[in-house]
Amino acid sequence: MNMKKLTSLFLILVLVIVMVLFVIGIITWMIFWSVLILGAIYAYKVLPKMKSK
Repeated sequence: MNMKKLTSLFLILVLVIVMVLFVIGIITWMIFWSVLILGAIYAYKVLPKMKSK
């Protein structure tokens, strides 16, 4: 697997875990939205600049 795909899968996994923790009530809405916004910025700004092999 190339690094871009591996990073994308890791990001999806983190976002799903954060969503589950928010639904359960372990994390607050502020942490949830912060992680979601950081993940979106990473997906739109950093991920496209990564080189694919």
